Amino acid sequence: MSKTTSAKAKNKTSVTGYTFIKSAGGVDEYQLKSNGLRVLYHNRPETGVVTTNVTYLVGARDEERGVTGVAHMLEHMLFKPTETDVKQGIKSGKSMQFERETGCILNANTWKDRTTYYFSYPKELLNEALQIEAERMNGVILNDKELKPEQGNVLSEFDMYNGDPHFALSVQMCSTAFHSHPYGHETIGYREDIEDYTPDKLEKFYRNYYRPDNAVMMVIGDIDKKTALEAVRKSFGDIKNPDTSIPRFTIREPKQEGVRRISIERESNTNIVSIGFKHEGFPTKDWFVTNIMLGILSTGPESILHRLLIDTGKASSVDGAIEPTSETNLGLLSVTLAEGQTHNEIESLVLNSFKALDAKTISPLLKKAKAGILTDEMFARQHSLRIAQELTEYVSSGQWEVYARTPEILKSITTKDILDSIKKNFEENNLTIGYFVGKN
Repeated sequence: MSKTTSAKAKNKTSVTGYTFIKSAGGVDEYQLKSNGLRVLYHNRPETGVVTTNVTYLVGARDEERGVTGVAHMLEHMLFKPTETDVKQGIKSGKSMQFERETGCILNANTWKDRTTYYFSYPKELLNEALQIEAERMNGVILNDKELKPEQGNVLSEFDMYNGDPHFALSVQMCSTAFHSHPYGHETIGYREDIEDYTPDKLEKFYRNYYRPDNAVMMVIGDIDKKTALEAVRKSFGDIKNPDTSIPRFTIREPKQEGVRRISIERESNTNIVSIGFKHEGFPTKDWFVTNIMLGILSTGPESILHRLLIDTGKASSVDGAIEPTSETNLGLLSVTLAEGQTHNEIESLVLNSFKALDAKTISPLLKKAKAGILTDEMFARQHSLRIAQELTEYVSSGQWEVYARTPEILKSITTKDILDSIKKNFEENNLTIGYFVGKN
C-alpha cells in the first residue's frame, strides 16, 4: 500500500466512535460502534445547506396480515409529540414547531421496503435537527389521544386514493399478481385494517423496527465530515437497541402459470385497461432497462403507445410505472380508453403492437430517453435534498454504492436490451391484466 493510500485510509477510519465501512462516488459510510447506526456522509460545499435523512429499513413488506398499512400509519405518528416534547410543554411536536420557526423543509414517506424522514435547512441548525430525529427514534407517544385523530386522517386519505379508478385498479392488480409475497398490498394498507389499529399494534411495530441498528442516517451538504459525524454521535450514540432481533419475512412467491385477470365495475365514465408485469428488483441493470423501456412505450408524444392510441383517438391517456423495490415487483402500463373503445380490443392492440417493434423503431427513442435521464441525474446530484431522496432507494435495496455507478449503467443500455426487456416482461405467463369498467 502506498503512503498516499495509507494516509487516506487512516483519515477515513480515524473518526472517534465509528467504524469506517466503505466509500463510493464521494459518499463515505460509517457505523456507530455503540449501537450499529450507519451514517452516510457526502460533502456539498459552499451551499450553506444541509440535508439530514434517516431511512428505517422497514416498510409495507414487513407487515403481518391484519395490520397492513401500519408502517405508513406510524410515519404519521412520528410527527406527534415525543416524551421529551411533553416534558418541555411542546404540544404539537417539536418537528412541526421546528418547521414553523425556521422555515426548513421537512417531510417523510413510506414505501414497500423502507420509511424515510428528512430535514433540509441552513447548516447552523444541524444539531437541533439531529436531536429532533433522535428523540423520534424511540420516544414518540402512542396512545388513543394521539392515534385516533391521525387514524381518521389516514382513513380519509385512503378514501381519497380509492376514489381514483387507477389507484383502485392497481390495488386489486397487486393482490391478484402476488399470492404470497407482501408486495401484494399497497403501502397505505386495507381500509378494514386501518380501522382496527390500536396503540398496542403500533407500539409493537415501533419497538421492533425503529432502532439504530435498523436505520441509516445521511448527512449531505455544506458541513465538514468531523463536525457531521460528531453531531450524529452526540444525538444518537446513547440510544440502545432492543434485546430482540429485527423481525424479517423471507417469502418466495409461487411460480405464475398463465395470465391473471381482475375486473372492477363502478359507476363512472372512466374505462381502463392496465397491463401488469413482474420485473426485476432495484438497482439491477434489468431494472434500469425496464424503466427506460416503459418510458419508450408510454411517456411523451413520441412514445410507441401515444402514437398508436392517443394520436388515433383510441385513448385519452397512457401511463407506465415501476417501483424501485429490492425484490421482483409489479410494473403497470395503463390505458384510459376513449369513448366507444372496448377493453378487449385495446388490450389486444397493445400487446400485438409489441411483437412488431424492431431496432429501427426503438434506437432513436432509446437515444433520447437515455439523454433525458442522464440530464436529470446530473441536475439531481447538485442538490443535497435530491441526492438524499434518490440515495434512499439505493439504501433500502441494501446496495447504496450502486448509486455511484448508475450513470455508467444507463449509458451501457442498448437497443437489444430494450427489445429483450419487452419480450421478457410481456410474456404471457408474466402478465396480470386489469380492467376498470365504468357503468353509467
